[in-house]
Amino acid sequence: MPEETVRDAFGKAVRGLGAGLGEECPEEGENKEEWAERVADEVVASGQRVRLVPARVRRIDEGIARYMRDRGVVWPPPELADLDANPEPPSLSGGEVTAAAVTTVLRGGAAVTPQGIGDVLRAVQPTGWGNPGASLAEYTVDDVPDAAQEVFLPDGGMSTVPDGDVRGALLSLAETATLEDLRDAWEVSGATREWALDLCARVEAELEAGELGDAALAWLMGRAFVSGLLLTAQVGDRHWSPTDRASDSLILLMMRRSLRDLDGKVPDCQWELLGSPAVLPAPLIPFLQPRHASEIQ
Repeated sequence: MPEETVRDAFGKAVRGLGAGLGEECPEEGENKEEWAERVADEVVASGQRVRLVPARVRRIDEGIARYMRDRGVVWPPPELADLDANPEPPSLSGGEVTAAAVTTVLRGGAAVTPQGIGDVLRAVQPTGWGNPGASLAEYTVDDVPDAAQEVFLPDGGMSTVPDGDVRGALLSLAETATLEDLRDAWEVSGATREWALDLCARVEAELEAGELGDAALAWLMGRAFVSGLLLTAQVGDRHWSPTDRASDSLILLMMRRSLRDLDGKVPDCQWELLGSPAVLPAPLIPFLQPRHASEIQ
């Protein structure tokens, strides 16, 4: 297949993202942040919503909760609440999450904050859980101020994610990434979807058999962290087309670029944590790890 055809296909996938956001730019003299918030408000007012927790994921969460309670286990696990340092964790509505998502698409890294990352993790977690992962994100600047200042800027925003419309950054990747990178991202995108659907099927089988095992453990370890975000995104997209796979592939490439940028800004990161099932699905670990961290398994 000609290279031009491949890049055009990836570019078309990006152009289809956020179709409901319109093509307008800030009005003359309008502040970019205020413009993005205005567009987000219009999207929410139109009735559009980000799907937070797909029905299949919710049914599995509820099935595990019933299984535990039927056996006298206190659920949700109180230990999670003990490890969550946020005394009043937020609970965003679907509209609030949608507005945040639109703002991030339009402003990129300029709209990303530690609290915003925590908000997203909490929005997709099982009902009633404490969330240590979200807490770690929310208190990053307090916990590691010297390292955090290289990533989270004093006037707001995240330095490892490009400012501006995310779709522009994705289009640039479609145009400039090597064909090898595009192919690798395509393969990893497919493997990640297979991982998500397979994990759902295995946990459902354990629930049906009345005996939770390795699949349920993997589910619970990742459900409130990054693995859970990817899980809900994949399971929620029931009609996954080649166009969806292409856009997912470019997003993965952008994630990898951000992690490599982070590796340059903050030395001695604990990249071995990527190997935890709570952090990343197995198919993504070798793809996203920094080049020098080949020892991560």
